Amino acid sequence: MQKSIKNYRQSLALLAVFCPLLIFWVFWLFHPAYWFHTDPSAWYFLDSLAPFKGKPYAYVDHPGTPVHLIGTFLLGLTTPFFESREAFIHYHIAEPETFFVLANLFLMAMNLATVLVFYKTVLGAIKQDGLLAAGAISLMYFAIHPHGFNSLVYWSHNSFNFIFGTLWLLWLYHVLHQPLPVNRKTVFALGFFAGALGMTQLYMLSWLAGGFVSFVVFTARTGKTFQETLKIGLNYVAGGASGILLLLVPISGQIPRMLEWFARLIGSSGLYGAGEANLYSLNLIPLAIGFWAQYTPALLLALSISIIGTLTIAWLNKRNQLKVPPADLALLVGLFVQITILVLILSKFFYRIRYTLSLAAVIPIVFFIILKLLENTSWNLVALKRILYIGIVALALPIMIQDMQTQRQRDFVEKDAAQARSIAVTSLAQSRGIAKEEVVTVYGFGTPIKCAGLLLANNWMRAFDQELSALCPNQYALYDFSFEVSLNTPNPPPKIEDINWDLIVWTGSNTELRDYLESSNVRNIPGSWGVERSRWFFIRR
Repeated sequence: MQKSIKNYRQSLALLAVFCPLLIFWVFWLFHPAYWFHTDPSAWYFLDSLAPFKGKPYAYVDHPGTPVHLIGTFLLGLTTPFFESREAFIHYHIAEPETFFVLANLFLMAMNLATVLVFYKTVLGAIKQDGLLAAGAISLMYFAIHPHGFNSLVYWSHNSFNFIFGTLWLLWLYHVLHQPLPVNRKTVFALGFFAGALGMTQLYMLSWLAGGFVSFVVFTARTGKTFQETLKIGLNYVAGGASGILLLLVPISGQIPRMLEWFARLIGSSGLYGAGEANLYSLNLIPLAIGFWAQYTPALLLALSISIIGTLTIAWLNKRNQLKVPPADLALLVGLFVQITILVLILSKFFYRIRYTLSLAAVIPIVFFIILKLLENTSWNLVALKRILYIGIVALALPIMIQDMQTQRQRDFVEKDAAQARSIAVTSLAQSRGIAKEEVVTVYGFGTPIKCAGLLLANNWMRAFDQELSALCPNQYALYDFSFEVSLNTPNPPPKIEDINWDLIVWTGSNTELRDYLESSNVRNIPGSWGVERSRWFFIRR
């Protein structure tokens, strides 16, 4: 009877943890906002569709190969519903929303799976307030980062940090806590998937480095000889190299361009390799900390606590006031190295806070191990830990609500923008006595309209010119940014000066197009056309 009650309480607590994720995802279904942020979701969508047309992957900036392959797999699941490959391609170009529902369903399922594994892992290891600890720590990723919930519904390499990064770390935790000796095939497999994870986003190679350190420390602390430790480490590295090489095969033709791009990123101080030559400067660290304190304060606080907690455990272990098991010590050392690598890399691009989702995926694991070890000390921290758990949950709920409000607004803007564009094109065509399809429309970067997003993505790989010309006749999209940038496009993108346009749609957020509009003989469309967002639409005087 008591066991049944215990299982019921555990299941109820797990459902409570699932609820914020499920609520947000269901809310997204009714307020989807597919086109508000198309970079990189539309890029990955078209690139994943390209192999069905016999085209190679071309968007290899991260390089993002796992995102490509999973996208192609998800698209492939729909092929039995079409009579021909042409019908399949035309449908997905016309209705890309189908893919995004599938992709976000995959993200949701993987997030729930990761939370489930995390919840059960914490519950099995922490004795004091186990249910509260398991619920809070498994939800922590979504509480400490403003983009956590957004990663449930955004098809991007950045959405893979938790579902594969945290899940991989939990796998490593369980492997190190198994009875000795560690299975060499398992070590190889962990290395393989860490290498594959690194091919999702370059900074995720920190998982490979942290895992290597963990295995070396663990084997050394469990009495292995230097030769045995070396064999385990080399076995792990061999797995990592295999994962990297295998994931490079699908983009083998793009490797020279990818390496040139990475060299620009690493060797430049500017965004996307556009600044002055500068490998790294320590001055970036205080700049990054100040920026993160402003835009991701909960993450920075959690990072600080993680570092202080890790150093405290190391101090207690050194003074023999706490006996840290080899597995936990190895994990803490590896995670400390991984966090150090991430901070150094991310501080170089600190103004892109979505990259710090990688830190948000690692920090909860550190919290978990520290809280587990503190149970073996004489310190009475029950009240403090309860405050911590409640605080984590209290952070997650307002972030969820805020993100839902943002999602609702984006959905409204998308629908309103599509309607405004339709009215503007119809009115302009009538005033000139031409068909709507003959109106040459140019979109600035970030215009939340389907054709704008698809055209921007296709500018990169140029795999679907014919299909998009039929779907979006006489329409073009520009890479006009508010900052200097040198892109890794294999094909030259269109320029406004080369287009004999009739209508420009510009949301007002990008400076290059602003300069062009200010120097050209243009005006906003007349208010009499009844377009609510008339300030977005420009025609010639």
